[in-house]
Amino acid sequence: MNNKQTNLKASCHCGSIQLDIFLSNGIEKITRCNCSICSKGKGFGMICVPIEDVNIVSGDESITEYIFNTATAPHFFCIICGIHTHHKSRATPDKLCVNVACIDGINIEDYNNQIISFDGINHPRDL
Repeated sequence: MNNKQTNLKASCHCGSIQLDIFLSNGIEKITRCNCSICSKGKGFGMICVPIEDVNIVSGDESITEYIFNTATAPHFFCIICGIHTHHKSRATPDKLCVNVACIDGINIEDYNNQIISFDGINHPRDL
């Protein structure tokens, strides 16, 4: 576990959307969800951080929003390359979840012990 303050940079494939992410304790866990959008999107992992710790550096004009099901967790994609960069968490609405694959320089294998599964098919907010 990486227990130090970390500033990460993330971007979509074409680089239009650029994010800065502040993690007070580094990457503590990566969540892999099984809901329909996550599983159809190649089951990406995500880190969920307080909204104020994610800054859109550039690319506001390239962000499009997709809302489905309960309309409480908008998902954000690049209109140029189609990559899902982040979304508002439905389970914890004060957080944004960033697609780990968009984080510059991350090797997901370095975090195998920190990957947790989330049963988005049976989301607790649906009960």
